[in-house]
Amino acid sequence: MGKRAEQHEQRRLQLLQIALDQFITKGFYGTSTREISRIAGISSGLMFNYFSTKESLFEALVEIGCSKLVLEKQEEQEEQEQGSPLFILEKQITGLMSMIRDQPQAAKMFVFMAYASYNAAAISAKAGEMLAGHDLIKQCVPLIEEGQRLGEIRRGNPLALSIAFWCSVQGIAEEIALNPSRPLPEADWIVDILRAKEERE
Repeated sequence: MGKRAEQHEQRRLQLLQIALDQFITKGFYGTSTREISRIAGISSGLMFNYFSTKESLFEALVEIGCSKLVLEKQEEQEEQEQGSPLFILEKQITGLMSMIRDQPQAAKMFVFMAYASYNAAAISAKAGEMLAGHDLIKQCVPLIEEGQRLGEIRRGNPLALSIAFWCSVQGIAEEIALNPSRPLPEADWIVDILRAKEERE
């Protein structure tokens, strides 16, 4: 990547970070592109060279959120060797907790994605479509059902268990976004929401 391309990408990322902060504090309709460009120290005209509309900024953040906050597919070999459903979920949550700890913007992205889930379809059809295919709670249900079949995940409604699991992660991320100095819970504590009693003892 040449120097000019690198500077362009750095500016683009700066605008996305500012927009993320603005959207989670003021909402989409309370956020102005003029304020984003002012904070970035550039003219509104120059900002539109990076993002043509406020909607395109919002869509870019939704796309990032959908790519980062995802239930990762495990390689078939890894699943056979060590990837029990509980192991897969524990690995997933360990990765997410590390991301929240090491990248302050990651916790804010959880807050943004929760906001976007409520509002995306009304703001942008493209963002709404992206989020419609990005429901971690529903995606997790077959994994929980398999874990229940194997006896490593507690009995109960799989969808309700997935809600308890992912809403715990969401709540933690929101707390850390508001209070970055607070301690991050252990990934294992979150996994215990799903773990069968026999597995915990």
